Amino acid sequence: MSNALLNRPKNVAVIDDSEAVRRSLGVLLTARGYAAMGFAGGVEFLASPLRSSFDFLLIDYKMEEMSGVEVLRALRGEGVETPAAMVSGWETSGLERLALESGFTAFIRKPMLDHILFSLIGPPDGGEGAPSRDPKAKGAA
Repeated sequence: MSNALLNRPKNVAVIDDSEAVRRSLGVLLTARGYAAMGFAGGVEFLASPLRSSFDFLLIDYKMEEMSGVEVLRALRGEGVETPAAMVSGWETSGLERLALESGFTAFIRKPMLDHILFSLIGPPDGGEGAPSRDPKAKGAA
């Protein structure tokens, strides 16, 4: 792999039906050196030709057209294995277990702490530091 590819910013998709969440996460990610792109929901993301080109996915659990679990299942059905974290403000019993059993790397409760988010995504430059599969990383729900 060329050095240019190793040093490119990690591409993170933010899939959330809240414009405010997409915007704030996009600003936070780009300020830290990541490349971020927002999608207004799972249908929009799955229709995008870019859906398999991201290094990490942040997917809201509860969206109008389809849930975060349904989005991840559709991606896995296409063979897309991009690491993903479920993000939710819901305090539903069993939601963390559902996320992990569905193949999410982690479950993050809103509002999230940025150090938790960045420890899951890894460094912004695409170099070493693959996302942790440990859903109990400090502060992760």
